Amino acid sequence: MLKGIILKIPSDDTIVETIQTFVENIGLTAGVAEEDVTSLSIAVMEVVKNAMEHGNGGDPKKLVTIYIDVYSGRLQFIVDDCGTWQPDSELGHEPEEGKALISSRGRGVLIARNLARWLDYGLNPEGKTRATLIWPLT
Repeated sequence: MLKGIILKIPSDDTIVETIQTFVENIGLTAGVAEEDVTSLSIAVMEVVKNAMEHGNGGDPKKLVTIYIDVYSGRLQFIVDDCGTWQPDSELGHEPEEGKALISSRGRGVLIARNLARWLDYGLNPEGKTRATLIWPLT
């Protein structure tokens, strides 16, 4: 069983494709159905890209840390960045918010939420942004 995998990656868009392939392989190894692996990797990568951009300001010196664990019946990804942004507190029913949802930016959280079975944002013990994504295994 996969347990305790930790990746520390720079906030650099050029490695996103490599990390996405790694997530797909983790998913297949953990037992994610082949037809769901792409959705899993897209959801995780949207969270990672948001951490790079919003949490770390695209600074390659700032790391995104990804913790991966497989438990009975679920695959868990925890993504920490160096920021303190909390998208759950930033999303709401604001005037004109619908226009932002169909723009070319700002959709990562919504995409990840729609693909993932469970996604939650909060702060880690150090007060930095933490996303927890859980994918059920059959």
